[in-house]
Amino acid sequence: MQWGQIIDINTAPDSEEPHSAEERLFAQLTCVRLVIFLGRNSTLDDDDWHNLLAWLDMPVPEEIAGSRRHEDYAPLLKRWWRETTAELSPAEPIRCTLVTFCEHLSDLLRLGPLEQYLLTLAWLWLRHPQMNPILACVEETRAKKLLAQMTGYGNDELEHCLHERSRLKLLGLLRGQRSNNTFTLLDMDDVLSAGPLLRGLAPLINHDAATLSSRGLREHLARHLMSLCPREPVAHFGLADFDAVPLRQLAVDYLQKALNHRQQGANVLIHGAPGVGKTELVKALAAQLNVPLYGVPVVDKDNEVLTPSKRLSRFQVVQQLIDHQAALVLFDEIEDVMHDEDALPKGWMNQLLEQNTAPGIWVSNSVDWLDPAYLRRFDLIIEVQAQTGQQARAHYRHLLQTLPVTPDGRRQLAAQPWMTPATAQQLCRLGTLFNPRTPQRNEQHIDTLMSHRLNALGETHSDAIAAPSAPGGPAMPDYRLEWLHTRPGLESIVARLTRRQRGRLCLHGLPGSGKTALAQHLAERLDRELVTAHASSLMDKYVGGTEEKLAALFQQARQQNAVLLLDEVDTLLMQRDNGMQSWEISHTNELLVQIENFDGILLATTNRVDSLDRAVMRRFDLKVEFLPLPPAPLRDLLKAVLPERDHSRLAALPDAQLDRRRVTPGNVRTALDQLDLRGLPVRLSSLLDALIHEEREQHGNQRPIGFV
Repeated sequence: MQWGQIIDINTAPDSEEPHSAEERLFAQLTCVRLVIFLGRNSTLDDDDWHNLLAWLDMPVPEEIAGSRRHEDYAPLLKRWWRETTAELSPAEPIRCTLVTFCEHLSDLLRLGPLEQYLLTLAWLWLRHPQMNPILACVEETRAKKLLAQMTGYGNDELEHCLHERSRLKLLGLLRGQRSNNTFTLLDMDDVLSAGPLLRGLAPLINHDAATLSSRGLREHLARHLMSLCPREPVAHFGLADFDAVPLRQLAVDYLQKALNHRQQGANVLIHGAPGVGKTELVKALAAQLNVPLYGVPVVDKDNEVLTPSKRLSRFQVVQQLIDHQAALVLFDEIEDVMHDEDALPKGWMNQLLEQNTAPGIWVSNSVDWLDPAYLRRFDLIIEVQAQTGQQARAHYRHLLQTLPVTPDGRRQLAAQPWMTPATAQQLCRLGTLFNPRTPQRNEQHIDTLMSHRLNALGETHSDAIAAPSAPGGPAMPDYRLEWLHTRPGLESIVARLTRRQRGRLCLHGLPGSGKTALAQHLAERLDRELVTAHASSLMDKYVGGTEEKLAALFQQARQQNAVLLLDEVDTLLMQRDNGMQSWEISHTNELLVQIENFDGILLATTNRVDSLDRAVMRRFDLKVEFLPLPPAPLRDLLKAVLPERDHSRLAALPDAQLDRRRVTPGNVRTALDQLDLRGLPVRLSSLLDALIHEEREQHGNQRPIGFV
């Protein structure tokens, strides 16, 4: 900036907004007609009269200067009216940029002739502030009578175009009443006050617009209107990526039919937790249908937050503009609109959902707050949940490809239950701040930040990335079904569950014998999510709270098509006798009902099968007992954790000596941890001693000490 820009007064633009001669004459004639209509009822003061006559290029005679009486100025106005209108042909149309704009806008938004007339007057008064003192003199009751005279339409038709639910106000061309709670005297300026959309269009009439042809003006206006709800970016994912949405194909078929038949009032409600990909699903639907997707923004081009009423007007505008083409309209974050009764009165919500000409897709994080009367207006209501399964994990690994962590860390992050596309993108953005040469340290940072994030969201946090084992430290080998000893055997059970895709099993036996490991293995084999719940976490201190948690747990498993694991189920399914409290019987009965009605795969674990109610056992299709490892699988497991130099000594141990021990895979894991904490090497003798100690702690001295 230079000083010359401030001190050179010749650079200042003309303070009066330029108007064409035709538009100025249009405004002057309208203004004089208002004054003549008011007659003696005008409340113009001396300055108002002088300003009006100056605008009409009429000098004020000295003999009436300072007068406030209408009778003194009326003859001047009538003479100006006669002289001006004598040169005009009544059949000749008004030709100015403003009128042409209003004609095109009315055509684009399909307004009627009376609506177009009212729109033109409102825009005219917006552009000519010289008319404001006259408009303020016309009270609301007289305003409608005047408008009836000027337009040639009756009071009923005017009322239809000016009431609070009229198209002119819903589209934002006219402003609604400022307050419904306070009594205010309305005048002509209030009746036809410009709304937010009209005020946004006002700057379009400028010097450049005056040089355009009628067709050019229409294209200029159409481009601006379409920019109010711009096209959404292309989809990053295909419809097949949303395997957690079982109704996605039905949504495609529904929207395709609505587009083919130009169905009116076609609406889909999509909801789900933040970050699960609701908006991306909508983009994928549009891509699958090969139609453009227009979105109602939350902020305008200047990053100012749009009010609910402005967002609704934009939705209606884009509906009118794309009526002739196959397209979808996305209305995201509907909470701030449908939850605001001032912005969206219930009285015309039905009208909004029943008259849209292009299919509308409404997106929300939750529907708990939504009025049932609104919900009934949606033909399809679809919940989007976090993607699960092997395909989802592969998808998340791809999204996390740029994150500077180890491959194993990336794999474990992708398998987390809280992982969503939005979370993956956030981690990658933060990953640009990490040192790419320290992937393991980056994993610790990620674990810390996710711990803080999940705690803030009220969610349970488990380590996102497992801590690596110390160099040379002991570790359990990968899971093998052969290292579980059960009655009946597991191979045929797992095969039948894989084929049937349903079953209710009660897993009981020694702690650490592999009951939970079986659930994890089964979920991976079926490519399903594993939903785990400890019975203690389902207990609620409030009456009825436990029942609600149980119902929500089983519903979650159904929706995710997951393998459900109920750990320590004996806490909830005790023997029902006279010593039980009524609330204990209540939640036991609730769990029995849920188990009875569950048609998925349910695994319930317990170390106290004898304490379970007899009615409980009838609900399970099969009871599987987990036993200590027999010699062959125990020898195989020990061989996998021992160094090779001890394999020959292990092979020399007789089966009879191994059979005397009550060892489970959990005992082996604990023994390895004991050796690591004591700083002892993993050798056959030290491992056997640790197993003997663990057995003595768990079962007491019921058997001779030692393997030999």
